[in-house]
Amino acid sequence: MGDIVKKSRAGKFIGWYVRFVDLDGRRKQRASHQPTKALARTLLVEIEARVARGLVGMPDPEPAPTPELTVAQLCERYVTQYSRPRIKNLTLYRSEQKSALRRILPLLGDRPASSVTRRDIVRLRDELMATYKPNTVMSTLRPLSTAFAWGAREGIIACANPCAQVERPRRESLLEFLDQHEVQRLVTEAEAAARQTDSHAAWLRYVAIVFTLHTGVRKGELLGLRWHDLDLTTRRLDIARSYRLLPKSGAVRHLKLPTTIVPLLSEWRQRCPKNADGLVFPISAKGTLRMGRKLDMLELPALLTAILTRPLQRPWHALRHTFASHFVMSGGNILTLQKILGHADIKMTLVYAHLAPDFLGEEMDRLRY
Repeated sequence: MGDIVKKSRAGKFIGWYVRFVDLDGRRKQRASHQPTKALARTLLVEIEARVARGLVGMPDPEPAPTPELTVAQLCERYVTQYSRPRIKNLTLYRSEQKSALRRILPLLGDRPASSVTRRDIVRLRDELMATYKPNTVMSTLRPLSTAFAWGAREGIIACANPCAQVERPRRESLLEFLDQHEVQRLVTEAEAAARQTDSHAAWLRYVAIVFTLHTGVRKGELLGLRWHDLDLTTRRLDIARSYRLLPKSGAVRHLKLPTTIVPLLSEWRQRCPKNADGLVFPISAKGTLRMGRKLDMLELPALLTAILTRPLQRPWHALRHTFASHFVMSGGNILTLQKILGHADIKMTLVYAHLAPDFLGEEMDRLRY
């Protein structure tokens, strides 16, 4: 037979406890969590009735359910925990993913992640399309899809990826390049500014423009280039890094310097200030020469505005496109261009194929009715 015990501590009443013989034959004492002795006795009667039916007298309370993650919380965990071996710069990757995902938070952030459906993602895509360009919408939906897939795989959310079957907008081509006349004007203006002002920034801009137009390197590869990556005598050019990491493809490229730019590089080597990393294109910032991540301070957009009648969305990358486009238009091989540009997939290089002088050739004349 059980009983009720009044418990006090330091003279202060702390509650009514019930003592009873449980199903295993052991005498147990548990807090009743009841405000009165009568209610505690009612609980004791219920406990003894359970034991008589062959049940545990007072089962342990069920653990409180874990609050369901919202989309915003899922995205936050994704950008702080997600990782994979092929990511070269995890800090930069997470920063870019967080920036892209920020666009969806006002529209979907408060929703429980497991309640999001394919229809919600379609509605999200259409709302984003009303504000952003297709490529921006693509770069927003991609990390959201990865976050859902990662969350489901890790058991963080209990739903399939709602982005999986949603049609993405068609990617816009950003194949901006200069024609031959515009290239000549750009180089002429850049050289004139360098020789007239004789400033480090003007010379750096001039040499960087000419180098990019003749090699097609990416901005990070340009700014990460060291003098030991060049041999002006043998015309060796090693694209060994993008900034301080491996190039975008993850592999070093071994190229030949075009003969036409060797004299300019020789002159620039005499002018280029010494710097700790031996950089070919050191950026002057806060009074020191170091590796920069931005070329905006070289004012290429302003120079292009002065000679062009159209704006360019990505001025420095347009120089890479200019190299590739003129290479193909001059009869260059697509497979060779892939190696020069460092494209991991030939599909990326094929965007220039239509510029080849023999593209389609006489194929349209094959038919004879």
